[in-house]
Amino acid sequence: MAVGTAPGTRIVSRKLPRGLALAWSAGLGVGIVTSAVAYAFYASAGGPTVTGVGVIPLSILVVGGLYVALARRRMVRASDWLALGYTAAILLSIAALTVHEALHEFYLELTAPVW
Repeated sequence: MAVGTAPGTRIVSRKLPRGLALAWSAGLGVGIVTSAVAYAFYASAGGPTVTGVGVIPLSILVVGGLYVALARRRMVRASDWLALGYTAAILLSIAALTVHEALHEFYLELTAPVW
């Protein structure tokens, strides 16, 4: 936010437009649902499953379809924010899973019986 000191200057707000925020939220939502479903099937089976792995390309097709639909409606910035939201969700879920696994291994080391 920029504040002017001279008389007659305006306060400029740098708020994200509603359409871009909705596109980013949609991408974030698809990414979070994809990560949650893939992790749920992975954790319940103890390894990769067809459903857990299959949801990833399906989500990419959904985001790709939405990207093309927004681009055809001449909403190129919104389609870019959709892709950014999806990417952010996937990267955040990878980081959270990495921290979870590291803390789990650390806990196992602490509770291991000493011989």
